Amino acid sequence: MVDCPICGKPLEPPTIECSSCGAELHHACAKRTMGKSYCKNCYKQAKKQTRFERMAQRETLGREKPSNMW
Repeated sequence: MVDCPICGKPLEPPTIECSSCGAELHHACAKRTMGKSYCKNCYKQAKKQTRFERMAQRETLGREKPSNMW
């Protein structure tokens, strides 16, 4: 049986796959951003990428705050 790379405990279903590196981990060990799950090692990079994606989205909206749209 394979162990979780984050907590070291044996993996039991249901498991989640990291969106970046593909490692399988427990649901409780995964971190989520923008609807994707990441392991602890990939989360920092994914969070940085998400920030850049949001900045690009705001630029296409004419630099308005999203709360003003609604």
